[in-house]
Amino acid sequence: MKIKINRKYKQIAILAVIVIVVSGFLLMSAQAIPNLREMFEMVGESAAPILWGIVIAYLMNPAVEFFRRKVFGKWAEKKKGSVKTYKLIKNLSIFIVVILALGLLTGLVLLIVPQFIQSVSGLVTNFNSYADNFLNWASATFVDYPQIIDIIENPISQIESFLTSSWKDISGQVFEFGSRIGGGVISFFLGFKDFIIGFIIAVYFVSSKEMLKAQAKKLLFALLRNDRVQSLLRVSKRINDIFSHYIIGIIIDAFFVGCMTFVGATIIGTPYPILMAVIIACTNVIPFFGPFLGGIPVCFITLLADPLKALWIAIFMVAMQQFDGNIMVPLIQGDRIGVPSVWVLIGIIVGGGLFGFVGMLLAVPVFAIIYMLFKEFLENKLEKKSLPADSTVYQRDDTEKYTVDYVYTEEERKADEEWLESLRPKKKHLSDMVHKVSESAGEHKK
Repeated sequence: MKIKINRKYKQIAILAVIVIVVSGFLLMSAQAIPNLREMFEMVGESAAPILWGIVIAYLMNPAVEFFRRKVFGKWAEKKKGSVKTYKLIKNLSIFIVVILALGLLTGLVLLIVPQFIQSVSGLVTNFNSYADNFLNWASATFVDYPQIIDIIENPISQIESFLTSSWKDISGQVFEFGSRIGGGVISFFLGFKDFIIGFIIAVYFVSSKEMLKAQAKKLLFALLRNDRVQSLLRVSKRINDIFSHYIIGIIIDAFFVGCMTFVGATIIGTPYPILMAVIIACTNVIPFFGPFLGGIPVCFITLLADPLKALWIAIFMVAMQQFDGNIMVPLIQGDRIGVPSVWVLIGIIVGGGLFGFVGMLLAVPVFAIIYMLFKEFLENKLEKKSLPADSTVYQRDDTEKYTVDYVYTEEERKADEEWLESLRPKKKHLSDMVHKVSESAGEHKK
């Protein structure tokens, strides 16, 4: 019997063999060459400013586009697409964004960072007195329940020893960071040269993005078939939309949550409001787990200082997270990630287990991209088999009709579309409405 080998699977098998061979070669080289690891580390250190430049340019570009399109859009329309005017507007937008970014970084370094370092130092220094006061309060409150006092005392003593030993290790680095801030321009530049050089590279990336995009397209069209390039460009655009919308959204949301935490902690009178605001802002970028990861240490610090204020800060944290989750996040991000919550939760757990904090941070957009690509792959397969593509249709009890001879007719498709439309909520996110209004305004201007 003659076996027919599909050409597509043959190519996949060849590619898999090549990947295995190259991986094995790299592993053997790593074991055979003692200095290979040092060579990779040297390459990584050399590429660090470029990586910083890519990240900063990716964050700067939406702000530059906002000024170019929204602020100076009418000016560009009056000049009717003049190349000279376009370059002037683009350079002016980049200049404004750079000034704002430098002002924000300067304010962060000169105002927030020293207070943050002072708060951490003060917390470690005063932790013993906080712990003693809290244990005295617990002993007076639970005088008839010594078991509860033992349960409270053991973890506090462990945390106290952990903070004491850890602070000895990191205090030198923290105060070295503070000395860089106040030690002059040269020492600051040498301490953060990768970031500063990356910032300069980012400005060049943003100003030359049209040329870089054109060169990338030229390379793709030269190496690949035209239809594959078009497909790759469509997927790349959607990936960029998901990443930019999510990253910018969580940065804005974290900033507002940090500001609200600082205001709330100041009003309540809790110690170290700057420290609490930074903790909440940093952990809030992680969906699901972020509010718990940030809220627990904040409430614990307040509990040691003043148990009554800890109750108020806990109530404030719960109310703020409800406001953030039900109003702020839908207002800023809407519902454009397009991934069910259960898969987002799985992605965060897997990403955090593999890559730690960075994995938890990027798990949502990365999983959204994988989900989008796999969903399109499945829908194309279903359409070729003349079956409905929407997952909701398969929740019904009539899936036994999908036999070998089944054909998904146009009448059934329209009926399913009407049924699915009736299931969708009528309420729309404000961000989607703003997006549609801006699109209609753009079409009207055209």
